[in-house]
Amino acid sequence: MDIKETLARYNELCEDNDWQVFHTPKNLASALSVSSARILEHFQWVTEEESITIGRIPERKEKIGQEISELFFQLLALSDKLGIDLEQAIKTKSERDQDTYQGVPDDLDS
Repeated sequence: MDIKETLARYNELCEDNDWQVFHTPKNLASALSVSSARILEHFQWVTEEESITIGRIPERKEKIGQEISELFFQLLALSDKLGIDLEQAIKTKSERDQDTYQGVPDDLDS
């Protein structure tokens, strides 16, 4: 997936539907929270075991995929509005995590 291409297609969709006026950083951050809650709803009241297998139910998998996609679009839009290069931010975060979390020390491995 090309993030910049995906963002361009999403921005075009937003412009075609006049949604850009609503896409302020505050509104997008709020929308991310709501979308996260919609994903969480699928896992409410199920056991840990059921949560692991929920993706095997085609209807549930499709609905959760739609919610995750919506959240991803909102995240792309928010990063764009704030001038954040999402690919670079992910790379930087990954590198910092790699430096910070080195795994189990060799002397504890045995």
